[in-house]
Amino acid sequence: MPDINFHALGVSRARSGEDPLVAFLLNARGAPVTVSARDVNRLDSHRLQLLLVAEKQWAMDGASFQVTDMTPSFREGLKRLGLSADHFDQETMQ
Repeated sequence: MPDINFHALGVSRARSGEDPLVAFLLNARGAPVTVSARDVNRLDSHRLQLLLVAEKQWAMDGASFQVTDMTPSFREGLKRLGLSADHFDQETMQ
């Protein structure tokens, strides 16, 4: 079984260029991934779009994709952007 790739999202998205999440996802393609949202103060639409596209791609590849450590503000961001607060919870992904 391949190693799980781990990435912790920063407090906010990098404004000076490409978000480190993009490079991480490109390098981890096809392998199990865990993304921690523990430090996210405000979820923006760009990051959410990256996470949703990755979630779909990993599902198509048959690889595990998890978002963990979701803070109340991250969950509030999911709701603000049109998803349920439990969208990335494991129970709802099965």
